[in-house]
Amino acid sequence: MLALLWATGSLLLPLSAFATPDAAQTAAICGKRTSCKVERTRDAGRSPAGAALAVVEVRLGLADRPKDQDEGCINGNARDGGVEYWLLDGTAAPKQLLQLCNDGYGMAGVGEDEVEIGPNRLVHHQYGGSSWRWSTEVSYSLVPFRAVTEQDCSYHNVSEQSGTLTDIDFRTRLVRTLAKDSTQRDAGVGCPSWPKPPKAFAARIDAETVGAYPVVAPGLPDKAAIPAGTALGNCVPGMTTAGDNGFVVWGKPAPAGQAAEIRTIGVGSNALIVQVFDPAPANASPAGGSWIHLPHLEIWVGQNGEEINTMLPLGQMTQTGITLDGAVHRGVGKPSPPPKVERWTSRDEQGRSVVVLRLVWPDEFALINGVAVVYSQAEAGKQARLVATAGFANGRPLYVPGVLALAGRPSTSDSGLCRIQGGRLVAIE
Repeated sequence: MLALLWATGSLLLPLSAFATPDAAQTAAICGKRTSCKVERTRDAGRSPAGAALAVVEVRLGLADRPKDQDEGCINGNARDGGVEYWLLDGTAAPKQLLQLCNDGYGMAGVGEDEVEIGPNRLVHHQYGGSSWRWSTEVSYSLVPFRAVTEQDCSYHNVSEQSGTLTDIDFRTRLVRTLAKDSTQRDAGVGCPSWPKPPKAFAARIDAETVGAYPVVAPGLPDKAAIPAGTALGNCVPGMTTAGDNGFVVWGKPAPAGQAAEIRTIGVGSNALIVQVFDPAPANASPAGGSWIHLPHLEIWVGQNGEEINTMLPLGQMTQTGITLDGAVHRGVGKPSPPPKVERWTSRDEQGRSVVVLRLVWPDEFALINGVAVVYSQAEAGKQARLVATAGFANGRPLYVPGVLALAGRPSTSDSGLCRIQGGRLVAIE
């Protein structure tokens, strides 16, 4: 484990000068586990209520290894029972934060954990994999204990064309991802680098990297179905035709007060729920009688069956158009059975009238190869602008990222979860 410093602006907290837990706290942490040993205690600043915080690192022997780990946990060149992190929050009883057992974290046996402690923060870095390598960095607030941000890397260790980096803000449920342009042959093995200021997140970061906003599948604590009539509320952020949380890929961004807002969630591996607020009139006659000139969604689904989801040819994608009355229109690309559409109207948290469309594909795994969502806003009976979750080139998305599930991280936390309240799907704060 790394004993690192945590920086917040110009403030650096030194490693704790705290004493080890007292006898009562140690007994509460270790219980009947005779091999339990407190290795260190680190200063974690203060809670929002002003209580002193500390994080205790506990090491266990083989006798107290997890029941599903017959050989124990890797600790350098030896094996033991793993490591735990416990929170001391003023006079409250100790609370377990993380329980880690490095079993190699994959067939390659390259597993590794690193933990940093800072003011009301714990950051956990974890590495592992086999031929597909991965790493994850999760930042938690200690009080309350919940994930705040996460960044995940995944790549194939012999493929320069693979490599995605995903950034999650659990406070807003905003997810952004970078992927390698699969047409580039000398990009090197590994994940793209997140753009550093002043370079901003974009549909095209550079010649080797593209960006997108994946559809999020928020977790529901009771696994209940989302009934017809439900609005999506603040469970996920909205993409707007002004260019918020999406890319205006055709036409000019909408002026203030005229922007449409689109919210999308994934449900399982074959369904989307899309909510649209559009202040522009929707009853103008389409020019030439085409649905293209009506306000509509375009859903682009990857059909390549591979791990690479960027720069796909048109024959490896399917486009489906859906107007706000729920009518389905076949688009371009590989023919595929269209989704069944259920439509309803509702009111969002601002009291605005919204159209909600539930799209369910007959194939149970229809969306596992990625999906991009586009909204076309119309003005005066003509298509005015397109906003999309991914950039476009040659009439098709640059990237169709997979639906990303947020199911509460860690399992004891409600980070990334939403619930139905007052007829809306809202975030658990």
